[in-house]
Amino acid sequence: MKWDAEKYDSTHGPQIEVGRELIGMAMVKADDSILDIGCGTGKLTCELAQLANKGMVLGIDPSVEMLEKAKGTTALFANISLMQIPAQKMDFNNEFDIVYSNSALQWIKEQEDVIARSYRALKPNGRITIQLPAKDFCWAMTENIQSAISALGLESMFNKMESPWRFPLKEEMEEFFNNAGFRNVKAYYKEDTLFFESVNEVLDWGVSAGLRPFLASLNEKKQERFKYAFAMGFENYRTEKGIEFPFRRLFALGKKG
Repeated sequence: MKWDAEKYDSTHGPQIEVGRELIGMAMVKADDSILDIGCGTGKLTCELAQLANKGMVLGIDPSVEMLEKAKGTTALFANISLMQIPAQKMDFNNEFDIVYSNSALQWIKEQEDVIARSYRALKPNGRITIQLPAKDFCWAMTENIQSAISALGLESMFNKMESPWRFPLKEEMEEFFNNAGFRNVKAYYKEDTLFFESVNEVLDWGVSAGLRPFLASLNEKKQERFKYAFAMGFENYRTEKGIEFPFRRLFALGKKG
């Protein structure tokens, strides 16, 4: 599946805010070398590079579209490099002080292997900070995807569809970290509330990421009907301030022994 990097970059979504929270947890030093797994369009890569202004940041991503956008975003930073490579194939050894990954690992099925590769990529005493949606992360989104499938009579198409994501439990992520050799491992859930002013904003958020696997197999007419059915379901979550619904995240941190 191709990514619409322009749509992803312009969408009002929570990825940047939570990514900044994750950067704070990484405790970046000026001379740190950082591996940004799933750097996307490079916005947060730039913020990492500003903090590690005497160090360097390598952003990796498998998407050509995302990296083309990231080239422009990061162009003014001499301490940023970009590489098109899936995390499952990275092969770094003792090169980084920090491995950072925000809202990316859910797209990777081989998460235990990626955590092990991250361990090898770190220098001694290096640290890892990751965040991804938790299992059962957003009932509102799941519910409205299923409603759209039912409204269009697409059950036979999607009922056997393999999930494009993997959402590990906290205990599983702790096991991945411990098996890789990390110490001081901490994994925990955090409940968040997403806020959007309109259903159009919710739709832009959905189309930029989560709806992509479902829209990819539909023709243009059905895509529009699917998006409409999905978006209208969020009227059920309207409050006086706008549209609000809960979203659950999984954070994990560790240090290389």
